[in-house]
Amino acid sequence: MIVKVNSKKDLKRFIYFVKDLYLDDPHYIYPLFYVLYRELIKEVLKSKKYYAILSVDQNNKIRGRLLYTFEHNAKENMDICYWSYFDTYNDQLIANELLEQMEATMKENNVSVSEGSFTPYDPDNRRGVLVKGFEYDPVIFTSYNKAYYQELLEMYGFTKYKDTFSVMTEEAKYIKPRLDKFSKFFARRNNVRVDNIDFNNLEKEIKDIHSVLSEADHDIIYQETPSVDLIRDVAKNLKMFLDSRIIKIAREEETERPVGFAFCLLDYNQLFKRTKGRIKPLTLLFGKKKITKVRGMMQYIVPKYQGSGLNAHIYKYIYDDFKKMNINEFEAGTMMEGNERALTSFSKFGGEIAKTYRIYRKVIEK
Repeated sequence: MIVKVNSKKDLKRFIYFVKDLYLDDPHYIYPLFYVLYRELIKEVLKSKKYYAILSVDQNNKIRGRLLYTFEHNAKENMDICYWSYFDTYNDQLIANELLEQMEATMKENNVSVSEGSFTPYDPDNRRGVLVKGFEYDPVIFTSYNKAYYQELLEMYGFTKYKDTFSVMTEEAKYIKPRLDKFSKFFARRNNVRVDNIDFNNLEKEIKDIHSVLSEADHDIIYQETPSVDLIRDVAKNLKMFLDSRIIKIAREEETERPVGFAFCLLDYNQLFKRTKGRIKPLTLLFGKKKITKVRGMMQYIVPKYQGSGLNAHIYKYIYDDFKKMNINEFEAGTMMEGNERALTSFSKFGGEIAKTYRIYRKVIEK
């Protein structure tokens, strides 16, 4: 039976369902439940932009959940039903019940295309269903799910739309000599400096980042270029996780023109795994220095410098700081299928695809 989430009580049941589903999974890391609860109150109960549904049995025990919304895709000029938080026991009937309810709502709203896993209010995270790489813990702001989700979705009729990849590199000590070599080669031919982001001059930094994003080649980028306001909101929401040493902006020395940037985050999942979904300020404060892994959230280079070695030049400086921070692991992702430039760039200094996330799509008759 389907239950529509219309109350705080049911929303809490929706959020905490994963504690039962992933109870014995050694790799699943619980979200910060309070943060997720606060976010979904706004999206599901207040603005009601999102639909949250539960599948329950005759004893009112939750068997599955699903979140979805409708949003206009400007690139394809059509409305799409985007879904996420698809979690269920390994039962095709449960999966079908959830997805059939979503499709019934789609028909009511005259929408014929559904796609997931993808959360529009959080476009760079929870993007795609994990189909390869179940032996690894998820890094911060990436998803992890049961291996059987792929079969449940495909049996229902979903097919692959695009894949995204997460690239892992060798230990920092093995990568560093290669980055130094590429960096020297780049520096002999270009007069570009690499700065840490300046949080004391954040408005200018945000505008420079937006400038790079707007100019970079977006043929294979999935979402629209984020606005200055969205970048500002991201900076505000992620403030507690940001470290200026691993957010770099490259600028031409003579013109001060921003030409590239890389945005990395410490893998706080190493701490969240210990807190089991609870916010423990002291653990986060004192545990930060014990984090040994970094996630590369995004990196963009303007067309003039694409293929020039600037990406490696920026990461040379990031890896310089890794040594000071005792970081020895790096995971870059997620990169969209077809982005051969980025994949090749990372493979040159020791990166290999470790995880594959699949974006599924299904078209229904209206």
